[in-house]
Amino acid sequence: MKNSLRSVLSAFERYSRFVVTMHVHPDPDAVASALSMALFLKARGKKVRVFNSDVCPQWLEFVPRASLYEQFDESKHLSFKPEALVVLDCGELSRIGRVARFAENGAKVINIDHHVTNTLFGDYNHVLEDYSSTSEILCQLFKEAGSDLSRDMAILLYLGILTDTGSFGFDSTRSHTHAIIADLLKFDFSVSDLYRRVYETLPRQDLKTFLKLMSRLELFCDDRVACLSLSRRQVAGFSGSFDLKDKIFNFLRSVNGLEVIVILTEQDPKEAGKVRTRLNFRSRGDIDVARLASGFNGGGHKKASGGYLDENLSRSREIILKTIGKLI
Repeated sequence: MKNSLRSVLSAFERYSRFVVTMHVHPDPDAVASALSMALFLKARGKKVRVFNSDVCPQWLEFVPRASLYEQFDESKHLSFKPEALVVLDCGELSRIGRVARFAENGAKVINIDHHVTNTLFGDYNHVLEDYSSTSEILCQLFKEAGSDLSRDMAILLYLGILTDTGSFGFDSTRSHTHAIIADLLKFDFSVSDLYRRVYETLPRQDLKTFLKLMSRLELFCDDRVACLSLSRRQVAGFSGSFDLKDKIFNFLRSVNGLEVIVILTEQDPKEAGKVRTRLNFRSRGDIDVARLASGFNGGGHKKASGGYLDENLSRSREIILKTIGKLI
């Protein structure tokens, strides 16, 4: 079905029971948009559950109403029969993992997202590619629905926008982004406290491990491409309060001359059902990493995307670097 805000709003009125979900390995925008959506629906008298295939990241447990977030368990949760499944911040339905069982069982899918590679997989779709984040889209949606924001919702939405814009430093930050932020700040919460909780709570032991890991960074193509391979053992060496990939990307964004940053992460074969490597890309130049990721079972944005290969770390690194070398 084509993109339509009106049809999405009508679905929120029509149905009474909802499951809200977001992509696996959720980032702040995904968590914030899911929790704020749940609060929006609850305020309208709806029955709502928030599920994700993964646990809530430990470092995001401080956000308002985090207790609404539940890790999905088929044996317990399929007994909840939603009429609609609200999928947030996902380019394709497969990115929600096992929670897709609700769609397989007949729930209508409401797809709200901002990724340029979104496949419009929903029965109802509201996808705005020129918006910085799903949280920013929800600010507009809630306003169109005539719904008043609560302070908790404002904090969540601010957090989603803050992180997905790189603290308002990415090209996705537009005039309407700042207009929305101005409205959210009317709720009088501490911006500095939120920033500190997200960016300035690095455990000292994680710092030591992080610096050791960064010494393994590889540079290619005349130092225009940075690549870091992460084994499961290396990832497990960090505390749950440390967002490793975000810290790597933020650190490398400050390096002059880098055009493409690649992180390869070994996945647990029990989780994926096979040998698999997750791929995360960032672009600081003209390389379209959304297009790059689309060739590796993924997608995203021109300057931030992800995918995967059913290969081990070593083979995945070889394939990715060869592909990027041709682009460079």
